Amino acid sequence: MIKTTKEYINENWKNTIRYPGTEGDGSWFKMPVPYTTPCASTLFKNFFYWDTYFANLGLMEDGYEEQAKNNLITMRHFIKILGFVPNADHIITRSQPPLFTRGVYDYYHKTGDIGFVKESLFAIEREFGFFQSDRMTKIGLNAYGNNELNFGKKWYYSEFDRRLGGYTDDEQKIPNNRLIDGLLAIAESGWDFNPRFKRKGNRFAAGDFVHLDLNCILFDAEVKAAELFALGGEKEKSEKYREAALKRKNLIEKYMYDESKGIYLDYDFVTESKSEVVSAASFYPYALGISSDKVGCKKVLEKLELPFGLAACEYRGENEKYWQWDYPSMWPTNVYFAYLALKNCGLNEDADRIAKKYMRTVDNCFEKTGDLWEKYDAKKACVSVTREYDTPEMMGWTAGVYRFLQEEYE
Repeated sequence: MIKTTKEYINENWKNTIRYPGTEGDGSWFKMPVPYTTPCASTLFKNFFYWDTYFANLGLMEDGYEEQAKNNLITMRHFIKILGFVPNADHIITRSQPPLFTRGVYDYYHKTGDIGFVKESLFAIEREFGFFQSDRMTKIGLNAYGNNELNFGKKWYYSEFDRRLGGYTDDEQKIPNNRLIDGLLAIAESGWDFNPRFKRKGNRFAAGDFVHLDLNCILFDAEVKAAELFALGGEKEKSEKYREAALKRKNLIEKYMYDESKGIYLDYDFVTESKSEVVSAASFYPYALGISSDKVGCKKVLEKLELPFGLAACEYRGENEKYWQWDYPSMWPTNVYFAYLALKNCGLNEDADRIAKKYMRTVDNCFEKTGDLWEKYDAKKACVSVTREYDTPEMMGWTAGVYRFLQEEYE
């Protein structure tokens, strides 16, 4: 008998849990508690940072609160050792979107576990310290980056060249470190790879941008940190984060709001210009409390909505090369933030439509393949096929976002 998607997810969370000391996991660390991996049996079988945040959404909906807590303990363990949560337990020279604070906040509001909040405050503060020191720009906003040594950059240069099918002649004229730093910044964003940071002669100039998604996530984290520190009885630190959030919001408005287009975009602080590409990152200000402008949020939706879901980036013509995080790929993370954005702006019908398109596409592909997948094609309602690597079967964020949205309606 064919199971429903919900039944399949609930029964298979256990297959994504790995235990400390598992042979052949390639981890550089002894993990403190069992942790969740994005995939049960294919490509991504290690701990990955932001994948785990979205998996936690589903774990908590399905009664796996203890495992969600374990995942946060794992993040906290890394922050204690490294000062940040790494991309993965075997990729430790960069981080990913810093969703630890949001994860602690979610867990507290699900369980009421104030003790866990108090135990986590040091890690919340230390992760902020990392991004405010290692990922700060001259304009006072943050940017993705990397902590890779030169010999490691040479390896990544070759690896990314293989994944991307080679660079253009113009890009080869750019000094290797400048190009690889841009590529590694995109890798830290989790959107590897995408066209948001395109500039003449360099499609991957992410090192010269402040990144919209990152700064909105940090704003949200500052707001939530203020609440969590207040719960922990630390009023002075609570006020510090409240003031930091207000400062960041003003800077986002100053540099990242495009008045001519009426939306927010990534900002190139070298050329003092906005990104040429509208992407799902433009939903983040509406999702995370920077703005509640219905008109702007609707403009982003009109650029990205397709018959069967939401594209990562806008369509730019058939001559454009499409990457993993590009048209017409639909990623669960983008659907999650788009849904929150539309809801927060009072665009409830649009939010419901986007959520249902995602769930129907996941359901249809599950019926045909018996699996969930890392990403989907929002134009054709099938598994997304891109050239960088084969799309893996995935529980992880696909299941987490599916269950989160499903519970919104049940």
